[in-house]
Amino acid sequence: MVLFKRKGNKINLTYEGEIFIEEGLKILHQRNELLNRLNESVDSERGKLKLSIPILRGSYLIPAILPLFHEKFPNIDIMLSEGYSAEIEKNVKDGISDLVIFNKPNRKLSLEYEVIHQEEMLLVMHKDHPLAKKGMKIEGLRYPWMDIRLCKNEAFIIQFPYQFTGQMERHVFNQADINPPIMLQTRNIEASIRLASSGYGLTFISESHIKHICCPQTPVFFSIGSPITVTDVIAAYSSKESLSKYAREFIKISKKCLGSNNL
Repeated sequence: MVLFKRKGNKINLTYEGEIFIEEGLKILHQRNELLNRLNESVDSERGKLKLSIPILRGSYLIPAILPLFHEKFPNIDIMLSEGYSAEIEKNVKDGISDLVIFNKPNRKLSLEYEVIHQEEMLLVMHKDHPLAKKGMKIEGLRYPWMDIRLCKNEAFIIQFPYQFTGQMERHVFNQADINPPIMLQTRNIEASIRLASSGYGLTFISESHIKHICCPQTPVFFSIGSPITVTDVIAAYSSKESLSKYAREFIKISKKCLGSNNL
């Protein structure tokens, strides 16, 4: 049986290879489901939870969750994978992780998921930027509101298109029908915020990240959209039936922590 075929310098799957990979992943997911069920047996006090989470969100969410989780399940080991959104989504698809927590992308997911938190996406700029005075106070909004179209000629620092934050940033531009100059693309959200706080371009940030990033100068934040732009933080998995009780409890604690004003 031939699983791969070479064409020039490229190696592609044959039809049989595609079937092999597809069925192999199914078997891997069935194996994980069986192991999860065995871990939940009455006599079992040990197990593993394989978790994936973006680096920045994990830096403050994991320390908040793990003490609460291990208080209830002291003998469950957490196998943690950290990376960027597209990478860790693939971990669940490939059976490397049971669960991933990240921002929902602007496309249909091949994974099952549940929303565990909603947060606002904010515009970030230096406090002395000329546009900083254009923010409007609107009842019911936590931050001043800015018409993003005023920024059409401002240079932005944004994430790459394969990052979910980068996808959301481009969606904001498309919705406003603007095409501002991009002075820098970076995978590093912390660097984006620090640069913007120093007066080097404008950028965006998810609200829950704000208190966990130290900036050389305190930037100003603005709501954007109609009247705001909201992103969903989700817990995604291959199927709800395959989730262990440990994974379900982890999701429950994640909801509680993300909904807390202390995080």
